Amino acid sequence: MALTDGIIASLPRATGVYLLRDSSRRIIYIGKAKDLRARLRSYLSGDDRPFTPRIVQETHQADYILTHTEAEALLLENQLIKTHRPRYNIDLKDDKSYVRIRVTTRQEWPSISITRTMVEDGSRYFGPYSSAQATRRTLSAIGRIFPIRRCKDTEFANRSRPCMYHSIGLCLAPCVFPGVKPEYDQAVKDLLAFLDGRNRDLERLLEDRMRYESDLLNFEQAARIRDQIAAIRTTLLPQVVVGHAGGDCHVFASFRGQDRIQVAVMELSGGTLLDSRNLTVRHAGDEDWAGAVILQFYLGGTPVPSTIYTDTLPRDRALLEHVLGGMRGSRVRIVRPSRGTPLRWLSMAMDNARTHARAGDGSALEDIAKAFRLTSIPYRMECYDISTLQGEASGASRAVFTGGEPDKTLYRHYRIRTVDGQDDFAMLREVFTRRLQGDESRPDLIVIDGGKGQLSVFVRVLEELGITGIPLVAMAKARREGHDRFFLPGRKDAVRLNERSAALRTLQRLRDEAHRFAVKYHRHLRSRGKRTPFQDIPGIGPKKAKALLRHTAGLQDLSRITEGDLRGCPLLSARDRKAVVSFLSRGEVIASHSGGTDL
Repeated sequence: MALTDGIIASLPRATGVYLLRDSSRRIIYIGKAKDLRARLRSYLSGDDRPFTPRIVQETHQADYILTHTEAEALLLENQLIKTHRPRYNIDLKDDKSYVRIRVTTRQEWPSISITRTMVEDGSRYFGPYSSAQATRRTLSAIGRIFPIRRCKDTEFANRSRPCMYHSIGLCLAPCVFPGVKPEYDQAVKDLLAFLDGRNRDLERLLEDRMRYESDLLNFEQAARIRDQIAAIRTTLLPQVVVGHAGGDCHVFASFRGQDRIQVAVMELSGGTLLDSRNLTVRHAGDEDWAGAVILQFYLGGTPVPSTIYTDTLPRDRALLEHVLGGMRGSRVRIVRPSRGTPLRWLSMAMDNARTHARAGDGSALEDIAKAFRLTSIPYRMECYDISTLQGEASGASRAVFTGGEPDKTLYRHYRIRTVDGQDDFAMLREVFTRRLQGDESRPDLIVIDGGKGQLSVFVRVLEELGITGIPLVAMAKARREGHDRFFLPGRKDAVRLNERSAALRTLQRLRDEAHRFAVKYHRHLRSRGKRTPFQDIPGIGPKKAKALLRHTAGLQDLSRITEGDLRGCPLLSARDRKAVVSFLSRGEVIASHSGGTDL
């Protein structure tokens, strides 16, 4: 067997690293690509490297690990080559390509610097970063916010007057002003928080300073701050694939399909990603599949790490930790990360699980799951819409798609009961509360026809009811472009889908169905408000009542009508005429009849 079109077709059109394996599953070549499928396809035609035919001939399997950026792919490729040393790759032996930021936290007066080597001296290291020049620019920008010393220890110990950095406001000069200790310690804490990934706070601080300088008409200084913000946003690489952390860990992330669960397992050592595996599990109902997968993975001979991160906690976590701890010989923790680098690892593993679960280019539901970063395919999607006219005849609708197609047996109408007047948010609140307090199956995704306001209403209802785990998205049309936008809880910017994608078409169909169903119910409620008294007569429905209205338009006193007067009225039988005369003779319709349609 060799590298074939069939193997290549199974690869995604995404950025990442590919690992080519021979018949014994040994890695023979590792490469990176912006488009994995296109890159591997070039091996069959257009790649004139002398060893390419041998790689093609010996390849029996192509694995991949997705990354968020090309820079991450470059770092990961570098690390995997050093770890596995494939036959057809250049033998990389050192780390001199990358630099790190070092903060000497063990010292009384910590310093910040750039280094290419790491030593066990208690310092904090951040990186690696591929561009030393860009990292120096970033370090300079950081120094303008965190005035921490950058001098060598010998210079610091022998200085008797402040240096140039203090003169231009880039250092507190602790070498000659020991009274700045509290301010200096706070600056170090803020710096570490930023380097740990909490850079949004720093960006907001910079933006405030930029606006302040602009208000003072210091446009040159404002421009420099603007450039600093741009440098921080573009030069620091996410610390996901290569880092520096204590101990080993594994990351388990899952993606639910209709009949199976795809699990991606990432193996990390010292914060560096070494390998990634993918497992497929059949659905097991309410069975504790997460615990079973984790246990079987390590029973197969894989060494147990000290920490296991997972998106789905096992039901008997304490028992599983005890069993794995016995296998390892020391304590093992199983946790679900909520922030920081472990959360970014989990996000990366989820992307890989989601992509491996796709067949070919994937279905519309899989595209929706990927776009909104769902943990499972949204097999059951519900969309809600409100229809009202100045607060009158208000109603709501629920349209339901199962498997990407309408399921009209699950459609529902909601008559608004507690809201008077035009208050769409309050109406949505009533509808959502009634829906979620019921015992119906929970949806895999709720789509709201509206924007951020409607989304926030649903989020508050979920919080008040103590319900978690239901993905939400609000679907709104942009005022100018006319393209649909999607708003997610906790995300500032809107998500846009490809205009030609099946995912967008499916969501538009769902939204249009909810709107159609809501308008139809609203018209029904309005028509009931114009109900004629003739419809109170047994056997007389809307059509016969309409015919009666037309036939009796010229009569002034309906209480004196006879069956003979009704003989020319269409649709009425002799029995109907008798029932009408009996009803009208009792005076249950106004005596004066001018022929209008609102009796």
